[in-house]
Amino acid sequence: MKRSLTLTAALLAGLGMAACSNGHKDVNALTVAKAAVGSKPSQVVDDPAQVQAAVNEALNVLEGPLALVTFEKTNNNVVLRQIATNGPYRTWTSWSQGTDRRSVTTRNGMITATRGLRNDLMSSDVSQTLSLVSSRSSGNATRIQRYLDGENQIVEMRANCTISRGGQSRVQVGVIDRLTVEMTENCQDGDRSFRNIYRVDGQGRIVQSVQWLSDFYGLAVLQSLRD
Repeated sequence: MKRSLTLTAALLAGLGMAACSNGHKDVNALTVAKAAVGSKPSQVVDDPAQVQAAVNEALNVLEGPLALVTFEKTNNNVVLRQIATNGPYRTWTSWSQGTDRRSVTTRNGMITATRGLRNDLMSSDVSQTLSLVSSRSSGNATRIQRYLDGENQIVEMRANCTISRGGQSRVQVGVIDRLTVEMTENCQDGDRSFRNIYRVDGQGRIVQSVQWLSDFYGLAVLQSLRD
């Protein structure tokens, strides 16, 4: 099921989630602030209750891991279900009534590839970043992302990144209820700069994040609803 909303661009610092009557935690992605990237908050263009209803229905109807992804620039929100695993990689597709060929691949909650989107992220090398983020450690890393351009050619972005550890916060979304540490990844690639923020639990799992996807899509908020 797919809903439209205006996303804002920083990690969900203001999400005070409350329990629903069905035992799920509220998903209020619309309260995210753009302060972390120096942007002004966007105006909501859809009812948050519709997003919550879609999430609750997915949690009640479907089995297995579920997540919610929201794209900043295209103003789309999608409930994701896991459809495949390949070692540490998970592939997700939207939960909808019809066939959807779009998918997102993650490694421990870090987006590594997309398919069926414009200017797809074909592959990534995030091993250095992932090692630091999962261990909740500060340090430096090189991030490599490969994209399909308008001429169906692969172009590579190689960014130098600094990872830093922040404070603790509790994440309560869907059936997730965990104490996490906030990890920030600041990256630079020539004139391009971006910031990724991850909330990581005590087992090193990324349960909530804001990740820069591409120039076309901008940032994506990815939230684990059930793992």
